[in-house]
Amino acid sequence: MPQCGELTSVGRQFRPGRAPGNRTAWPVAGPLIDYARRVIESEPGPVDDDLVRAGTLVKAGFGGSEERAWLDCDLASLAENWLGDRLDPRDLDDAHRAEWLSRVVEERPMPLGRRSECERCYWILEGGQRAGTMALSSSELTGKNLHLASLYVLPSYRGRGVGRRAMESLMSSMRQHGLSLRLDTSWCWQRTVGFYLQLGLWVRMWKRDLCLCWDPTTPAPRLEIGARTASLSVPLDGAQVVLAQARRRGSALELKEPARSLAKDKRLGGAYWHAESTLALALARHGWPLVRSPEEWERSHYADAGPPEALAYKITIWEAWARKRGWNVTTPRLPGLEYPTWDELEARWDASMSRLNAADPEEG
Repeated sequence: MPQCGELTSVGRQFRPGRAPGNRTAWPVAGPLIDYARRVIESEPGPVDDDLVRAGTLVKAGFGGSEERAWLDCDLASLAENWLGDRLDPRDLDDAHRAEWLSRVVEERPMPLGRRSECERCYWILEGGQRAGTMALSSSELTGKNLHLASLYVLPSYRGRGVGRRAMESLMSSMRQHGLSLRLDTSWCWQRTVGFYLQLGLWVRMWKRDLCLCWDPTTPAPRLEIGARTASLSVPLDGAQVVLAQARRRGSALELKEPARSLAKDKRLGGAYWHAESTLALALARHGWPLVRSPEEWERSHYADAGPPEALAYKITIWEAWARKRGWNVTTPRLPGLEYPTWDELEARWDASMSRLNAADPEEG
């Protein structure tokens, strides 16, 4: 997994809460297919054109050994993150590929021809040579969002800043065209998460995965995490404006949320709205507690963004699922947080549903 320029895949893993299945086998009505294609647009946009002209990207070809090589890179990103297997995908044989597919992929992989209906697949170039892979898609609903579906750097090119330069080129072009970036990644991929935070991305929300974002109107966060105090600030008019602060009290957290007066400051872009979530993720990565009190836990742990307790709850779910799958979980152990198994979580959810049905039989 990466620091600068190493493995930086956002990945495609099974997400807890969604039944595993074959995403290519569901019969879907024609109008719904057309709607989906409008939501996720596969036609290259101005950013793609910029990066291809600059020699940063080249489109991946369909069929034969080139397609196999691209898909193996995508698969290798999952195997390295979930299994700790750092085999170079260029050395992958049929037996090893089959093992990876059986252990880290929950849905049948799509050939690039089908995948290109919703994503644009590229090789990252370094000195004219293929150094990694990138997949992009766009939202046609707003016309302003670019989604990074995957990013991978080949082992022999790591430690050279390849991944960082590719991302910086992407973001530079997006800035020129007024576009924003979205990507999903796993909490369990700690170095990947750190890579994106170092690039200045914000935490937009957490649902089935961490959803990170960037846009040219929002200044990059500065995160300062000490032993007992932490803060998130942004540059504004030549100074750093603190948006959120935290203090560690044993196994409990104290949090000073962004001042409401900053909510209407357009110079901050989305910083006000993402500050609490982003600081919570940074604290978790440094092994800080995320629970302020039992009362705050009960009040807010189901939220999809914002309260640190909500991130703590998601962490227990993500890690429980990864352990049930036999995947690597090398994450900080957060003080005061309970870590149930996946079976224990399912038992709790079943019991909760039974209580709801008993209280309202018509809903059951």
